[in-house]
Amino acid sequence: MGVESVIQYVRTSSVRTDIIGSLCPGAKATNELLSAVTASESAIYDALSNLEGRGLVTSMDDGWRLTGTGRLVADTIHRQQRLEELFAVAPQYWESHDTSVLPQPFRCRLPELDEYTVIRGTQTDINRPVREVVTRVESVQNCDVVSPVYHPEYEEAMPDSPDSRLVVSCAVIDEILGKESVSLDMNRYEETTVRVTEVPYALAVADDWMILTLPELDGAWPSAKIVSETDSAISWARDLFAHLWTDATPIETYLADR
Repeated sequence: MGVESVIQYVRTSSVRTDIIGSLCPGAKATNELLSAVTASESAIYDALSNLEGRGLVTSMDDGWRLTGTGRLVADTIHRQQRLEELFAVAPQYWESHDTSVLPQPFRCRLPELDEYTVIRGTQTDINRPVREVVTRVESVQNCDVVSPVYHPEYEEAMPDSPDSRLVVSCAVIDEILGKESVSLDMNRYEETTVRVTEVPYALAVADDWMILTLPELDGAWPSAKIVSETDSAISWARDLFAHLWTDATPIETYLADR
């Protein structure tokens, strides 16, 4: 039986799923397991027998434990449950925005956003998402920002400090260079390091928060933004920024090639 079908087998039964989840922290005595799972004793024993037959749990003298396969299945189910929790907070957002722009390893880690809020503009407050970004960025001494589009409010809010980093898209720089009426201010940031690369999403991360902006499915640049203040979300955002920063080109080098 393939791994996917094993996972499906477990998840199609709440009793089997609960048993696997209960054994995640470690082996349990049979009586302890019977108390932890909400089901009749006969249903639990039947599920244990079936799970053992599939090689997911194994019996011991005083109880039960997960096998190596069972541990991997439990981890996969946990990730699936966290993903379902992610969707449940804002299902319409995930249906209408393009997650494929994120590198695959970071898509897999999206549940790390944990508790988050979607900030949207309204008819009476269309600039709410922009104000959210500006207010947060202005309030910190340093942060890391990824900007795929030019926004004067964001440029003004960006701190100029040695611990701040800014990634701008090639499209932004090329657009500015192509306009006779606009000149590129290379002295805008004296201490903030600026690099350039192709990037289809926006990101800002500081010590206490992160903000993510994904394009809509039709390619339109949206106003809705994901905001989270959890440690796991901030760690996810820092890792994503570092991934992008490593291959980005210093702006001086990029301009020299133009």
